[in-house]
Amino acid sequence: MEQDTSPPINGRADITPLESASPRRGLVFKVIIAILALPMVGALILFRIYGTNTHHANRSTIWWEERGRNLIPPAATDITLRQDFLDHYAIYTISERDLNTFLDKRFASPGETLDSFSERSPARPDTIGNAIGPLGWIVTKNTVLYRYFASNGGAHEYYHDTKTGLTYQRSAYW
Repeated sequence: MEQDTSPPINGRADITPLESASPRRGLVFKVIIAILALPMVGALILFRIYGTNTHHANRSTIWWEERGRNLIPPAATDITLRQDFLDHYAIYTISERDLNTFLDKRFASPGETLDSFSERSPARPDTIGNAIGPLGWIVTKNTVLYRYFASNGGAHEYYHDTKTGLTYQRSAYW
């Protein structure tokens, strides 16, 4: 076998092949990738749970923990939810009668009767026509506000449009 003695193409020097990397180097690289991938997967899961809206036909299809789910009236339909770390936001449709029945039962002190209808207040004039909260709900002139505080300091606001039945809920709990 003869060795080629012709000059390199276009003046390039003969390139010798690189030595292959050690097998240990490949294993270390794979371990580092796996370690970096785990937090990324965790972050994506948290974003899916806490950073996006979910839609539910009714309360029974909500897969959240009990304390958040129980703040949504059982008669609510067409529910859009967003959950943050210590609070949640929801828009749903419900009649005012069903909303009052729920609020009377949910926020009454033990042994006392609550009349949520008499405790409602009209929306502040400066909020009418403006979007509120992360779901962008628009306050209308027909909006009434129900506001309750839990014994642990949590606050719950229900903005209800008396004409359409649309309700925006903002609940913060500890």
